[in-house]
Amino acid sequence: MNQKITIACLPVAGLENPYQSLMIQGLNADASIEAKNGFKGRFFGIFKTVYKQRPDVVHFDWITSYYERRRLWMTLVLLPLFYAQVLYVRYFTATKIVWTLHNIDPHNAQNLWLHRIVRRFFARQCLWIRVFSEDSIERAKAVLKQPIEKFLVIPEGPYTEVYPNEISRQEARRKLELPHANRVLLSLGFIKPYKGFENLMMTFAKLNPVNTSLVIAGNCLDEGYKKQLDALLNEYPQVDIRLMARFIPPEELQYYFNAADAVVLPFDKVENSGSVIMAMGFKKAILAPQMGVLKKRLAQQNFLLYNRLEEGLNTIFAIDQNELETIGQKNYASLQQHRWEDFVLAFK
Repeated sequence: MNQKITIACLPVAGLENPYQSLMIQGLNADASIEAKNGFKGRFFGIFKTVYKQRPDVVHFDWITSYYERRRLWMTLVLLPLFYAQVLYVRYFTATKIVWTLHNIDPHNAQNLWLHRIVRRFFARQCLWIRVFSEDSIERAKAVLKQPIEKFLVIPEGPYTEVYPNEISRQEARRKLELPHANRVLLSLGFIKPYKGFENLMMTFAKLNPVNTSLVIAGNCLDEGYKKQLDALLNEYPQVDIRLMARFIPPEELQYYFNAADAVVLPFDKVENSGSVIMAMGFKKAILAPQMGVLKKRLAQQNFLLYNRLEEGLNTIFAIDQNELETIGQKNYASLQQHRWEDFVLAFK
């Protein structure tokens, strides 16, 4: 009987992020693999995981938490410890290092030069690097200075089994106090500057569509950025823009998605987006930029991928309700093309 391939997954994302738990579940669907989380710890978590679990492979999703701190000097002090742990794994153990590259550069990265040095170092230690789309490979290759053969393309699976989806459009709108007769556009996810919310609010206000509401919902951990968005809201009292900046429990996501007629994702840059896959799982048409993994993931509704946000919004304003629902059904059906179990192929 062949011994199982053991995989330790780092860093530990926690229950609030279902991506990692679904990934581990998908890997464990194969009888030849045993995957589990490694040990928590931003200082010695890597060393502890490899020393105590002795896995065949340690798989990383994100690496910045192991070295980045608020102050540059703190980052520079901590960085040698991260390097030492990685080099220990690479040269003094039999464990292989692999990496899922969620973003080529960290979002809103200060000291981007430093992140690129660290990511190039880390990429050199990896057996392979997973990306979610062929479109990401050339950019990743250029930034990380790695040969094209090192990259694997394996999209992530759906989130439909994680989030409840039981209430009607009418119930959802009543819960959120949204006009029943209006068209409702939703932009949901962590509220961060790189996601382009200011541009969305300004463009929506400029177009000022009749009988249309824009809902921006999600947790905002940056109080200064929240104040910027509140100030923008005050500039446009004539339009129906609702900023619901709060943590949304998983069981309440269905209120927002089911209240919406379409989802708008005004990203300035993106390689992959759980927000897109969640919206597809709720059978929503999605207005998004023509970039990254979105071009392939949303190919079945590619006329809603825009080059300019204003043109995209005008397109979605012109689509009738029945067509929006048909597009949403197509997005949902396309989720069946990818499964969490597909990641098993990388370890064979």
